[in-house]
Amino acid sequence: MRSKLTTLALATLAAGSCLLAAASPALASSSNAEHGKRKWISSESGWQRAGVYVEPGDLVRVQHVGGSWTVDHRLFDYVSARGYTWREDRRINQGCKILDSRTYGTLVGKVNGSIFKVGSGIVFRAEEEGFLELRINDADRCLGDNDGAIRVKISILDED
Repeated sequence: MRSKLTTLALATLAAGSCLLAAASPALASSSNAEHGKRKWISSESGWQRAGVYVEPGDLVRVQHVGGSWTVDHRLFDYVSARGYTWREDRRINQGCKILDSRTYGTLVGKVNGSIFKVGSGIVFRAEEEGFLELRINDADRCLGDNDGAIRVKISILDED
C-alpha cells in the first residue's frame, strides 16, 4: 500500500512538473517583459554584470528604481543614477571618469567594449551580443572613497 501511494505521489509530481515546464517559456517571456530583473549596483566596485545577456537587435531598458551613491562620502552628497550637476562636478577632482562627457556619479553601461550613458534610464537596441555591465562614472583607482549603491531594473522588451 505504501509503495502504491509513493508511486501515485511521484506520478502526480511528475505530471505537475511537465505542465509547469510547458508553461514556463510563456511565463518567463511575459514576466521578463513586464517585471524585468532588479539588481543592486555598488559605487565601490568597477564593472558589475547586471545578470542579462543581450543579443544583437534586443531592445533593452535599464531604469534607476532606487538607492543613491557618492564619489566621496566625506565631501559630496549622495546622488541618484543621474549623477552630479555640472556645477558640482567641477568641484570634484578630475581625471577619474569612465565617460568624460558625463558627470561623476552617472550610471554608465557597457556591452563588450561599447560604453554608454545610462543615467536614470535608457532604452537601447543591442548592436552586439554580450553581458550588460553597469557601474558608477568613476574609475577603478578612485573608488576607495565611494559609498552607496543604486537599484536598477533591466528588461528585454517584446516588440510584438
